[in-house]
Amino acid sequence: MKALIVYVGLVVVGAVIAGFIGLYVERHFSSALSLVAFLGIFFANFATCWILTILIIDRSLGNAQGKQDQLDVETEGRRIVAARARS
Repeated sequence: MKALIVYVGLVVVGAVIAGFIGLYVERHFSSALSLVAFLGIFFANFATCWILTILIIDRSLGNAQGKQDQLDVETEGRRIVAARARS
C-alpha cells in the first residue's frame, strides 16, 4: 500500500511538471511541439516514477522485476508438491 501511495504521488507531481513544461514550450515555440513534449514527458513519467518508487521503497533496484520473489514462491510450491507426493 505504501508503494502505491508513493507511486501515485510521484505520478501526480510528474504530470504537473509535464504540464508546466508543455505550457512553456507552447508559449515560446509552437502548440504542436508543445503537445509532443507534453506527451513524451507524460508517458515517460510512468516508467520513471515506477523506478523511483522501487528505489524509495526497497532502496535498490536488485529486485525491480520481482525475480527472486518469484523463484522463492516456485521453490516453496515445489517443496509442498513433493511433500504431498511422499504422503
